[in-house]
Amino acid sequence: MPLKTVYIGLGSNMGDRLGHLRKAVCLLERMNALVVTQSSGIYENRAIGIEDGNDFCNAVIEGFTDLSPWDLLDCCQAVEQEMGRIKTDVWTNRIIDLDILWYEDFSSTEATLTVPHPHILKRDFVLKPLCSINPNLRIKIDSFDNQAKHFLKALDTSELSQIESSLWPLSRINQIVAISENYVIGKDGVLPWSIDEDWKIFLRKTRNGILIMGRLSFQEMVKEPDWDNARTYIVLSHQAPKIDHPLVNHASSLKDALLIAEASQKPIWICGGESIYRDSLNLSGAIHLTRINDTYEGDTFFPKFEESTFECHSKIDSNYQDLKYTFEIWNQKK
Repeated sequence: MPLKTVYIGLGSNMGDRLGHLRKAVCLLERMNALVVTQSSGIYENRAIGIEDGNDFCNAVIEGFTDLSPWDLLDCCQAVEQEMGRIKTDVWTNRIIDLDILWYEDFSSTEATLTVPHPHILKRDFVLKPLCSINPNLRIKIDSFDNQAKHFLKALDTSELSQIESSLWPLSRINQIVAISENYVIGKDGVLPWSIDEDWKIFLRKTRNGILIMGRLSFQEMVKEPDWDNARTYIVLSHQAPKIDHPLVNHASSLKDALLIAEASQKPIWICGGESIYRDSLNLSGAIHLTRINDTYEGDTFFPKFEESTFECHSKIDSNYQDLKYTFEIWNQKK
């Protein structure tokens, strides 16, 4: 069964607010609650309904989940409990607040779980970050049925201020790759498989990032109609560049590519091929890996990384046309 798209709102107005938001995302991943694919910017805003309340930091994350809405709610509440939130009948300052805002192909008006979130249309600190991820998201509540960007136009967002910090990905330098059981990543310059869900997640994760890849990988990337939407590229090759585009940079060494990428202040996604993965492995904080549960013939391979160096942070199963695979995150041990 394909994974379902979800949007979760996060808020904190106690202590290290940004640190709390990041820890909540980390715990959701560790609980295998969802494959996080995007995060909004972080917005600071006044506390609502709390007398003398501290200002909140709010954000929204997008993810794909194999959990039911109720099981996802249990995970959100488990994160809140682990982080020390104490539930009360009145609105108070809180170390963390997690709300399921929207869940694909699901709606509920039950008191314990109302989806879409009943206040989503009235909260600028929810709609603005949500629209930064998916302004065209269709939201239907009672007689209201329109895209998120339509509802945002009706709100005054002048009191929101975006802070210069990012929520996700949790590591600055990330490898992203799909591999078979025998570590194949390509044959004759292309993937030996075609999995729509995996490609969709790759495109969502790398949006607003800077992608480092070899010439052959880039030649495949430009076949994607959306290749130049909200992405910047560094093509690593000793050959003369073959494309002149404002979003495409060129480098002749991994060191030069990383220098360009670091200056951009964007999340860095290393996308292959084989030698680039191998040379950047120990420089990467995380590997975002899709493991195809089958063997394939190929001529390019992903390096076999040591579990003494990396540890599995998250693992979520999925399948497509009888082909099973898992979305995994491996973090480099500190």
